Amino acid sequence: MSTVIEPRRISEARPTAAVRAPAVDATQLEEPTTLQRTRWLIANPWKNYLLPAVLLRKRLARSQSPLIAESLARPGGWRSMEIIYRNNEPLDWFDRQALRDNPVSMACRNRRKIVTRKLAELIARYAADGDVTILGVGAGPGRHVQSALVESAVAPSRVTAYLIDRDDSAFGYGRHLALSFGIARSVHFLRGDACRVREALPDVSAQIVKLVGLVEYLSDAELVELLRALRDVMSPGASLLTHGLIDPYGSGRFLARVFNLRHRRRTGAHMATLLESVGLRPVDCAVEPAGVYPIITAVRDPD
Repeated sequence: MSTVIEPRRISEARPTAAVRAPAVDATQLEEPTTLQRTRWLIANPWKNYLLPAVLLRKRLARSQSPLIAESLARPGGWRSMEIIYRNNEPLDWFDRQALRDNPVSMACRNRRKIVTRKLAELIARYAADGDVTILGVGAGPGRHVQSALVESAVAPSRVTAYLIDRDDSAFGYGRHLALSFGIARSVHFLRGDACRVREALPDVSAQIVKLVGLVEYLSDAELVELLRALRDVMSPGASLLTHGLIDPYGSGRFLARVFNLRHRRRTGAHMATLLESVGLRPVDCAVEPAGVYPIITAVRDPD
């Protein structure tokens, strides 16, 4: 289903020409400065406890910030993520705080770059042995998978990507993105519950599964149920790429109070335990430079 995309926030980012995704350079990743860390330490008691949430919301609602407006309307949605990724020049002081001086925004951009690079490496590796099937879960427009497919330099005809989400509002934008990358025939959008992915894709055996951007909204029980369903559609030796969430700067309470954005915190070790409980073996874990997301690769060993 195509979606009407709000012109102020998203339409200016609609792809219009073929684009090759750039390779990720570690120097492009963002790390908070000492001054930023100090400011967060000073500001957090006010944002988290002392200033009324109603007052904060009213003041933020007067900002010109597309990110703040979108976060107030649809906290944690795909449109917010696209605004964070684009990282346009801030429109006012509050927009700058939300977009540039915010550890979560920094970490999301880092996560996108790292995940894209890792997916591209996995695509290239599995393509050495044959055609590749990728499953993206809670995929939104599928930006990670699509950018990685292009970056991998593997012929799109050899890669099939299934992008599943309960909410299909991002699919129209995702299809435009696929057209701009020249990979539209490789990318398939599915509306549905990933816990029932075997019903939706009865014959699929995926070499790569990407579970990014959904994990932080699931309880342990919900996540384990989802991981079991995903393992069932992974071929032996397949890889799953996912992440945890740490709150080293204490911003979680502010996000919950003001935007009703409630994240489940999990360390890399906690995520490893959950993965192992369903028969997925963690083989790599690295925390991106902002210190918020431990990014984990796990493998399904042969039974």
